Amino acid sequence: MTAYLYQAPNGVPGDVTRVDESNVEPAMLIAASSVFAQAFGIPMKYTTGGIQQFNGGAEAPASFAGILIREVPSISGNTLQGLNDNIPNPEVPNGLMVRGYAAVICLTGTPARGGAVYVQIAAQTGRPVGSFHTTDDGSDAILLDNVSWATDGKDADGVAEIRVAR
Repeated sequence: MTAYLYQAPNGVPGDVTRVDESNVEPAMLIAASSVFAQAFGIPMKYTTGGIQQFNGGAEAPASFAGILIREVPSISGNTLQGLNDNIPNPEVPNGLMVRGYAAVICLTGTPARGGAVYVQIAAQTGRPVGSFHTTDDGSDAILLDNVSWATDGKDADGVAEIRVAR
């Protein structure tokens, strides 16, 4: 048994945190440079035939479609892991949260309720493409329109709650 003395974990990246307030749509994953999305809780954009992760370059804030969500039941691409796998299966429709609340990893900064959310569009040391941050790093991160931090702070694993408004 685990006791949480100060703060319980905020959740698992890609989980919908407030189900009644969220809209999730089915979407097929499309590979970016021959690579499919490798994690849940990441920003996605629309592309021909489905959605794909931000893959760098001049991504516009308007290209943000939503957050890749972990849905249950879901069939994993890894038959050894089954429902517990953390890698989305590109062979079946996945969940795209277009409005609502989800758990995501905030790599840098401390989220503040209602604060700005930035997504990295060009890799830097410690800031991979598609990662969420609380501050702009210059020209390599973009401010997401209609997206804000839903709670103050993050847990020991960097997980925080994000709000997508449409």
